[in-house]
Amino acid sequence: MRRTWAFVLAGWVAMLAVGCGVIGSSAASGQVAKSSGRDRTHPLVFQNLTGTMNDGQDPRWDPRPASSGLYGEVTVWTASGRQEVLTPERQPLLFAAYWCPHCQRTLQLLTSIRHRLKRPPVIVNVGYPAGTSLQTAVRIAREEDATLHLAPFEEVFILTPSAGDRYAPLGYPTLVFRQGNGLWSLYGEHQAEIWEKALS
Repeated sequence: MRRTWAFVLAGWVAMLAVGCGVIGSSAASGQVAKSSGRDRTHPLVFQNLTGTMNDGQDPRWDPRPASSGLYGEVTVWTASGRQEVLTPERQPLLFAAYWCPHCQRTLQLLTSIRHRLKRPPVIVNVGYPAGTSLQTAVRIAREEDATLHLAPFEEVFILTPSAGDRYAPLGYPTLVFRQGNGLWSLYGEHQAEIWEKALS
């Protein structure tokens, strides 16, 4: 029995260590607990946080079923101010926050293996405090791209503060993708082989 609890505890610790979010639930409601990072206001500047909260990359292939009702039509803004509706049916969507070290490292990893990805994701930038302008969000994304030397992935923006809770309920980064007959989500930092499998 102790060994079983040790494995369960180790699994939870591993899940907590690989993404910006806290996976937990309220016993009464069964709801996913709020992220330790997204329930506070972040400065509207890019900070290179790739050296923080680095407990490695998850080697497991552990996608979860995703709801086509939720992800079927995701309304975003382009950097030029045009509103678009995206769907992971056409191209994978990676929900990421500029202040998330796990997202920053994931974007660097995806840049390093970009030539091996058959379906590069659209980066959906979320996690902004209320009142953030599109101009500010675009500036932060450009600073992140330049500082981290990121590949020119397609980037879009959702400025609504609740977007992270809605589209990345377990935390950041969250990839939503079509594979086979199903729609799947993959949460947290993973090894390159896992990203390649999801984006093939």
